[in-house]
Amino acid sequence: MLHSASIKLLIQELNNDLVYIKDAAHACERAELRVETSFWSDEMDLLALGSTLHNLYNAFEGYFMRVAKFFENSIEKQSWHRDLLDRMALEIPGIRPALLSNREMIERLDELRRFRHVFRNLYKTQLHPGKVKIVLDSERGLAENFTKLHEDFTRWLGTLAAEIDDSSS
Repeated sequence: MLHSASIKLLIQELNNDLVYIKDAAHACERAELRVETSFWSDEMDLLALGSTLHNLYNAFEGYFMRVAKFFENSIEKQSWHRDLLDRMALEIPGIRPALLSNREMIERLDELRRFRHVFRNLYKTQLHPGKVKIVLDSERGLAENFTKLHEDFTRWLGTLAAEIDDSSS
């Protein structure tokens, strides 16, 4: 059974997660400027950019995991990274609305997810600037676009908490 206090806590945790998402997106912008200054030829700058893209997806994934654990309470281990993203696009009637309703945003997030996997397993190879540019194109504006979805979702959560408070008084 849901309690309004736990929902209010979730709202604050998601607000904090959104701040981290925005900070990570800003770090991507700063890293991109460094890479452009070196004309995409400095390996260390490219790795720094890859790290910021990796961190940005981790921030989104942390947000999504928080929502999934709160409402669904289970994530399958086998392909959970992709499943988690798919789950955020689902409306679960009587439980919660879909968090991600835009197919383009899901595809852009999935591009980041795939890059994160490659970046984490980078061994005896270098990042390919052309491939990083593709991921960077997917990242542009993602945090800003997600902000609206976050606001809609936390507004729904606030309404849910108020309804629980009203029904218990």
